[in-house]
Amino acid sequence: MSKRWKMKSELKYKEEILNELNGLADEQINNLMKIIRIFKESIIQQRELDFGFQREIEEWDKLSDEAIINFEKIL
Repeated sequence: MSKRWKMKSELKYKEEILNELNGLADEQINNLMKIIRIFKESIIQQRELDFGFQREIEEWDKLSDEAIINFEKIL
């Protein structure tokens, strides 16, 4: 994805978000900001969990490979 396309895409979404905010009361916008922050934090946490899970799988694969190699040596 080119940097220029990404910037154009981000601008489009920012404009759409701003259009959605038109007519909302300050309290509603404040609540929406809280929702956005919670959503963003959940994405970050999920990404961290996914990376941790991936590392754990890789470690299990490594241990499994070592176990098979050691088993084959016994044969």
